[in-house]
Amino acid sequence: MNAIDRRFMQRAIRLAMNGRGAVEPNPMVGCVIVKNGQIIGEGYHERFGGPHAEPSALAACKESPNGATAYVTLEPCCHTNKKTPPCVPKLLEAKLARVVIGCRDPNPAVSGRGMEQLRAAGIDVFDADDPSCKQLIAPFIATVVHHRSYVTLKWAQTADGKVAGAGGKRVQIANAASVRLVHELRARSDAILVGIGTARNDDPRLTARGVKTTRPLIRMVLDSDLRLSVDSHLAQTARDRRVVVFCSKEAAEYSGTRAPLAALGVEIHPVSSDAPGRLDLRQVLQAAGAMEVTNLLVEPGPTLAQSFLEQGAADRVWIFRSPREMRESTAPNASNVTYPLVAQANVQGDEFTEYLNSTSPASFIAEPSADFILCTRIY
Repeated sequence: MNAIDRRFMQRAIRLAMNGRGAVEPNPMVGCVIVKNGQIIGEGYHERFGGPHAEPSALAACKESPNGATAYVTLEPCCHTNKKTPPCVPKLLEAKLARVVIGCRDPNPAVSGRGMEQLRAAGIDVFDADDPSCKQLIAPFIATVVHHRSYVTLKWAQTADGKVAGAGGKRVQIANAASVRLVHELRARSDAILVGIGTARNDDPRLTARGVKTTRPLIRMVLDSDLRLSVDSHLAQTARDRRVVVFCSKEAAEYSGTRAPLAALGVEIHPVSSDAPGRLDLRQVLQAAGAMEVTNLLVEPGPTLAQSFLEQGAADRVWIFRSPREMRESTAPNASNVTYPLVAQANVQGDEFTEYLNSTSPASFIAEPSADFILCTRIY
């Protein structure tokens, strides 16, 4: 792309980000209509089941789009087996002269077909193959191409690298502003996952509290031996909010807790183990993807965090670093993250950092995510 195309595409990307947390499992998409060097209309996909970016931008045009250029972050759709009408006919009706496409639709069933239809109608189409546009929809690519959830690890640590108190006792590390930000990040996720150690020691609710939510949040637990207590908050609220427990196939068959948990509404999902007492994370992520979990937020203890990092199973890491020190030799240490740092912000004294796994097949460029940009805009 030339400098002019880049400027308008960046605007389309920023617009697309406004749909984060409301459009999934669809991808975020933005569209800008430009005529004689001026923006005459713009829009984005605002919510799942609602109008796509292209018709929204065309409807917002303050003058005729005849002869204009459309900048779209994702290839316009042309298939009909979905909730909304295809966008290509709308672009053809508008008599556009040119369409600049940020990236092809990663869905193999439709990839390239939208561009073919536009070109067949005489429209000049430029396929930018832009890594920024691909990174924008990395979670969508993870699900439709790689058939698994997009994984974000999140934890808080002290200035001396501790993630809990003495002996692993739970303590509040992040400040109030960071805690609220965490709940905003939870609200944008499809599911939140913890290990059985966290579930038993902290008895968490795993909900997004005090923030606007647009979708139900699935609560998930990695529990190889099926040790989740029937008296836990998760089990006792499973009929109100979905709870999924991943356990080993052996535990699912022989554990005496399966029936009592299932009776409370807990969904028991057996998966294979890749080591004694350790579930195969890739099977877990594929199972979560099959449940239409696009964005999976993992809030791990140090052991589970290390497993995700060692197996390359995390796409992204968020760390909240407090300025205070723990100064307890028996307090557990945070995992060492070697992924490239792509963003950081000061959250009323805490440092919020974002890292991207450059070896992930759902990684295309080291840039701050929509989540980071949207959640830190007030700090």
